Amino acid sequence: MNKRTRWIACFLTIVLLLLPAASVLAATSPASALGFKIWPTVTVNDVNKVWKISFNNPLLSSSVNNKTLYVTDSKQKKFSTTVKVSDDGLSAIVTPSSPYKSGEDYFLYITNAVTDQGGSPLGEQIVVPFSVDSLAGLLLEVDVTDDLKLGPSSYNFGSLSLVDANGNTMAPTFNDYATGKFTFSIGQSGDYFIKYISTVNNMLTTETVKLSKITVPTNGSSSVRKVSLVIPTEAGITKGKSGSIGGSIVPDNLDQQSIRPAPVAVNISNSTTTWSTTTDSYGNFNVYLPTGTYTLVVDGKSSEYKKHSYKLTVSGGQMATPLETFINVEQPINKLGLQLTPPLMDNGSGVLSGIDAATTEIDGSVNLDAVVNIYDTLPATPKLLKSVKPDNNGNFTAKLSSLKGKKIEIQVIDGSGNTYTLDMNSVVS
Repeated sequence: MNKRTRWIACFLTIVLLLLPAASVLAATSPASALGFKIWPTVTVNDVNKVWKISFNNPLLSSSVNNKTLYVTDSKQKKFSTTVKVSDDGLSAIVTPSSPYKSGEDYFLYITNAVTDQGGSPLGEQIVVPFSVDSLAGLLLEVDVTDDLKLGPSSYNFGSLSLVDANGNTMAPTFNDYATGKFTFSIGQSGDYFIKYISTVNNMLTTETVKLSKITVPTNGSSSVRKVSLVIPTEAGITKGKSGSIGGSIVPDNLDQQSIRPAPVAVNISNSTTTWSTTTDSYGNFNVYLPTGTYTLVVDGKSSEYKKHSYKLTVSGGQMATPLETFINVEQPINKLGLQLTPPLMDNGSGVLSGIDAATTEIDGSVNLDAVVNIYDTLPATPKLLKSVKPDNNGNFTAKLSSLKGKKIEIQVIDGSGNTYTLDMNSVVS
């Protein structure tokens, strides 16, 4: 078998393997297919179907273009595609510029003008007819670029997934790292989040983007929704396109310590997106962000210690940081300033007493940035009875209706999300 014959045999074998595992129908030959070998028709479910045609010899890149490899619709009109050679030079990739239409027929043309680097052409021209039958539901198309308008191949890309409201994770049904195109198939309406995990300064950072509510068609049809995700990068910060929030959560005498500080959770958020990471073994953190205003929350060392919250503005090319030179991650939560006016009592162990059926008002004082929520915890889902804020002196008054038959809980939450809770042991009688 000579070199040219091996080339043809390998081509036919690999293309057959790349065809989707779907129904195969008898092909109808288009008039423009004269001189081409017609392959059986296949049905694809991806409206963004990317054809990857592989060879065993490197391709001549100039021979791979929209004239030598192309797609037509059922009327033999060319469908707009992007055609390029893969990074290893052994494959031609045909990507649709827009989604194919479900229920329509198309034809992939592979001409013998595609050659290897030695100029040897394909000895047989091929047409692959395919029909598109997208699955009922919604296709979420995520277009990923960095802050310099480049695709994932331009930097160290992490992993991208979709998470539903129950925490279930879905991988993309289609991905093209070269172009930054990712497609997810969604079968149920609800809330969804895009989760992007990457490494920044040798620390894992998770970016979670909440999407507006996803509504899947109920008539058995399909629809497409598109979203964009821009990844801030170090190169983008250097060029002033993005910024960062960072800092050091360590005591001043770190060099004198024999034990490095334990990692501390750091969360940064705006109205739609949250970035989560931890400090490194030296207590440092740095998260790349688009320009804008954010809330930074630094967790306490453990659950009994306070979280600390800051409002920060990120400017292009700059790193924003908390005003304090040292964030005390071992500051106890205590009671968040809660003091109750007798006859209500807090014995210091989280047990509330002094409430009876005659109680219609709860008074006291808390820290100025706190909110006081009063619940009835007898129902399976606790019911909020009253929510009050303190006045400028930290005093609050909660006027209530009858409390008889209720099991009362007082919950205090400050501006950083720290919580102190008081519960009654029994129902008010």
